[in-house]
Amino acid sequence: MMRLTDVAILSVIQGITEFLPISSSGHLVLAQTYLGLKEVPVLFDLILHLGTACATALVYYRLIGDIFRDLGLWVIKSGDERRVVLKRGNVKLAGYIAISTACTAILGLLFKDTIKSFFYKPLSVSFLLFLTGIILLITRFVQNRGKLIGDTAIHAPFIVGGAQAFAMLPGISRSGTTISTGLYLGMERSFAGSYSFLMSIPSILGASIVEVAQSGNALLRISDEQSPLMLSVTGFLLSLFTGYFALRFLLSFLRKGKLYTFAYYCFAVAVISGVLTNVYY
Repeated sequence: MMRLTDVAILSVIQGITEFLPISSSGHLVLAQTYLGLKEVPVLFDLILHLGTACATALVYYRLIGDIFRDLGLWVIKSGDERRVVLKRGNVKLAGYIAISTACTAILGLLFKDTIKSFFYKPLSVSFLLFLTGIILLITRFVQNRGKLIGDTAIHAPFIVGGAQAFAMLPGISRSGTTISTGLYLGMERSFAGSYSFLMSIPSILGASIVEVAQSGNALLRISDEQSPLMLSVTGFLLSLFTGYFALRFLLSFLRKGKLYTFAYYCFAVAVISGVLTNVYY
């Protein structure tokens, strides 16, 4: 069972690594291994992800508001007024996010057992972290073609959705993989980041609903010694605040075209964790 110190450590790790392209799931698996936690309750994992989803919403609240506004206008308007709304691109962006989310959900369900088999295997995480580093390093050689939503082809959301599903593997960074894929497809840097993070919100909420429905009473077993409510609130707030600042930090890196610099960190952690796993576990 989990202690308050375990909750604090895992929450901060989740908040930082969910947005920095270094794999939150990979770091959590490694941290759980080194903390001696054989299995973290599903509820706690969901709370951490909901915290980072809220951090995303705080950073992008204006864009999210614009998307919902234009979706409403697109429904109620007609003719030239509807075409004006469409030209702003928010309706198309919402549609593309829906396609990507559906692709992620379908692939996630199809390969659910395979994905789960990689969890709690720190050596596999080390290998996948190294692979994340390679994915990030390649972005150094990608030219910025500056595509925004109006220039993005219909195949793009399917590919990015598939990349997000691939990132369900612990050690593969969701943000790193989806942003890198967007850059490979020619997206402008900031737009690739916005697309990636906005796409994470429905994916996290959908996964949370599915897990809650499937887990039942197992969700409540966070700790026998301390208040589950206190641990849950602590985890949520820490992941939210650390996630908010981590996302702001990453966006500044992304605008400068330096996403690839995180590759060296992934390589280092992959090697160190691989050595520690072989020696001590």
